[in-house]
Amino acid sequence: MKRVISTLVSASLLGAGVVAGAAAPASAGTKCDDTPIYTIGDKKTVWRATQVHSDWARPGFTITYSKNKTGSWTATGTATVGTEAGAIFAKASASFSVSLGKTWSKSDTWSYAATVQKKKGKTRGRLVMYHEAKGFSVTKSRMVPKSTGGCKKSTIWKKSNNVAPVKKNSNLWGIQYA
Repeated sequence: MKRVISTLVSASLLGAGVVAGAAAPASAGTKCDDTPIYTIGDKKTVWRATQVHSDWARPGFTITYSKNKTGSWTATGTATVGTEAGAIFAKASASFSVSLGKTWSKSDTWSYAATVQKKKGKTRGRLVMYHEAKGFSVTKSRMVPKSTGGCKKSTIWKKSNNVAPVKKNSNLWGIQYA
């Protein structure tokens, strides 16, 4: 009788081991699409100063600015450089529904006038052209196997504080005080 029970217990344990052994390779063999997934978040519109500006003037003076010049601005942030920048700009452009790029440049003649106001603690002002840009964060993920089978999304990195200029001419003139 002892031998029959011992044989049954051994067979049960051995059978359980075979089932567990057979289940492990199935989940370990799951193949997931490892194509990078870029997600754009923390979206906002920002205005960045260009290098197009008048000379400084004191409060009370009206500045008239008329000049043929090239305005330009370059994207900032760690996600805007390297081999992935093109994919990130494409994803961000789609997310904002506006074309973004690493740089913006436009040659034109600008003619504007504004009066420098008195500002507490400021002694001068100048006309400055600002260009529209989009601020965002980007998260890079990919699909990886789950221990229970199937796939799950896994974050590789997240980079914040990226700013890219819109490609269209979307400019705003204002007075910069110092």
